Amino acid sequence: MPSQSKQEQVVNTFVKGLVTEAGEMTFPENASVDELNCDLRRDGTRRRRLGIETETNATDSTFTITDNEKVGTGTWRNVGGQQGLNYLVVQEGNTLQFYNKGSAPFSGSQIATSVDLSAYEHTTSLGAGNDLCSYASVNGALVVANPQINTIYCEYAVDTGTMTITEIDFRVRDFSWQGDKSAYTEEGVSGSVSDERKYDTANVGWIGTKGAAALTTYTGANSGNYPALTLSWFAGKDSNSNFSESEWQKIFAGTTLIANGHFILDFFNKDRVTASGLSITLATEKENSRFSTVEALGNRIFYSGLNSAKNGSKILFTRVLQDLSEIGDCYQRGDPTSEDFPDLVDDDGGVISIEGIDGIKKLFAMGSSLMVFADNGVWQVDGVDGVFTPSQYAVRKVSEVGILTDQSFVSADGTPFWWSEEGIHSIEVDKVSFQATEVNISISTIQSFFDSISGDSKLAVRSAFDAANKRIYWSYPNDNETSSNKLNKFLVLDLPLQAFYPWTVSDQETNTDSIVGVEYYPGFGKESATLDVVTSAGDDVLTSAGDDVVSTQSSLFGTGSPSIILLVRRGDNNAMTMGLFTSATFLDWGLADYSSYAETPYNFLGSPLAKKTAPYVKVFMRVTEDGFVEEGEGYTPTNPSSLFVKAFWDYSNTSSTTPQQCYRLKHTPVVDPTDLNTFGYPTTVTDSKIKLRGKGTSMRLRFDSETGKDFILIGWSILGAVNRGY
Repeated sequence: MPSQSKQEQVVNTFVKGLVTEAGEMTFPENASVDELNCDLRRDGTRRRRLGIETETNATDSTFTITDNEKVGTGTWRNVGGQQGLNYLVVQEGNTLQFYNKGSAPFSGSQIATSVDLSAYEHTTSLGAGNDLCSYASVNGALVVANPQINTIYCEYAVDTGTMTITEIDFRVRDFSWQGDKSAYTEEGVSGSVSDERKYDTANVGWIGTKGAAALTTYTGANSGNYPALTLSWFAGKDSNSNFSESEWQKIFAGTTLIANGHFILDFFNKDRVTASGLSITLATEKENSRFSTVEALGNRIFYSGLNSAKNGSKILFTRVLQDLSEIGDCYQRGDPTSEDFPDLVDDDGGVISIEGIDGIKKLFAMGSSLMVFADNGVWQVDGVDGVFTPSQYAVRKVSEVGILTDQSFVSADGTPFWWSEEGIHSIEVDKVSFQATEVNISISTIQSFFDSISGDSKLAVRSAFDAANKRIYWSYPNDNETSSNKLNKFLVLDLPLQAFYPWTVSDQETNTDSIVGVEYYPGFGKESATLDVVTSAGDDVLTSAGDDVVSTQSSLFGTGSPSIILLVRRGDNNAMTMGLFTSATFLDWGLADYSSYAETPYNFLGSPLAKKTAPYVKVFMRVTEDGFVEEGEGYTPTNPSSLFVKAFWDYSNTSSTTPQQCYRLKHTPVVDPTDLNTFGYPTTVTDSKIKLRGKGTSMRLRFDSETGKDFILIGWSILGAVNRGY
């Protein structure tokens, strides 16, 4: 008869999440082989996720959302300059809608004013609703970039409810040579001086009252020839500060061209003829694409993401803003061709060109650096000593791995996370050099799971970061989903646990509600109130003109625990409302069942050779009942739990033991008819001793939920019998 020994194994933390990149014999402890719809908790327990439901007193929006209409979100911070007043920005197609993030119910805080983006479409636009917007908040205003519209900024007067929209005029200095600059080290011969050379001569400073007069003097003394562009006109000033052609000729300038950039042009419509005032013919240089990404850093605004062979690698940035009238001024104030003030200063604007970059999709301010995410990699733009200035900055390529879609990007307390075609990535910063490096966080954990998501679903992903619970939520459609804006799958990353886990939202049988967006609400905000000013006697205070005096005040107030808010499209009328994962019915939308389960790693009980049985598994669970409801002549516990366990032997995926109930209350709870909100149970934990049938060299457990019931799994202990004779 084979010898047999008993071995006990205790598992008290099952919170490492899903792992797909491990073999049967190398699987990490506390991770799951497969799981769905579980909530991993920092105390080491695992709970069934709550069902999704619309918020209490939910309100329908004044607008509707159609199938496949693009829906995106952003946050407008410090609206109108009021600190703490933040608006949720919802793009539904070609319209921007706004919600006060500090007002509850959240769905009832829609602002009456909206923005029609189609009014700002450019001549080659495919329609504002074809792309999602990028946002940046600055000086109380909201900058909106979308490749199908001219970039705008919005101002909102909270007291009057007035929205003002302004198209941004982008202006840059012209540092482009229009002619053959290799010939500019020599005189331009009269009669063959091209219009391009005439413009370039003016653009290096031979223009204006003194510059034009100097050019006339020079050409008059040189048979109409144009000067070499190796010296500024003021290099030939005489003792009276007037231009002297003979003095100018005395200076040997070599073959280095002088600085250009006298003219300031419209970036998207470079009309050099009008800007110079010269009688020349030059084609207007047009840029047909528009910015797709915008970011604020150091009270500057950075713009990029042009779909352009010439300008796709460029990032425009403003000067340090004093007011919003400068929001398109991306140039140095000092004229580079000036004799007295040619210098670039620290608060100037300008243009950054990144060599080799393709398809810029996202700009992100990480500390004092500007991170640039593109199709073919990630770059870091950083200033000297952590301060960006136009005269002192460095551009460094961080990674060859680019970003698949900007909607996958998440800032988690200032750390970037994003999806590429290869996986899920993050940035780590060296504590000594402060340089960023890319890290693939899916390659050793859930790469196979990530790879199984279809390309269309990855492109439709939306993301949010729950700053209170330190969790990232990526939401995306089912494969082959007919509505691309319907987000019914979630991939959650718990940062403290370093654990991934998936959720799937179930549909109602007909006219199902659906999630179209995900947003984090910090749980507090600021709301403006208009108060009538009265005397101590209660009489109205009036102005000299007889107008009523009012006071507009703002105050902070709480709106509940921090949470992820879900933008919900109603199935019956297509209006938008808001929902949460808060339903203790454990049914999505109050009706749709969903399965919550988790499978443990392969357990060899110390030996991959010996056959073994598991005479007993003891499962520990938290008591969840919190009261009673009266039904007929008896009482039914509220928030009951249920959990079934079964075993798979010898790597089987299909053959398992019969599921057995793990949640068994050992004591009869005491009912107090005067206080039905108390369960009256003597312990907070219950345990069940279960005998599992079967035998084999390895065993895998699976825990499954029951419709409409909770569970909080604390852990389990296995008493295994190892048959050494096998």
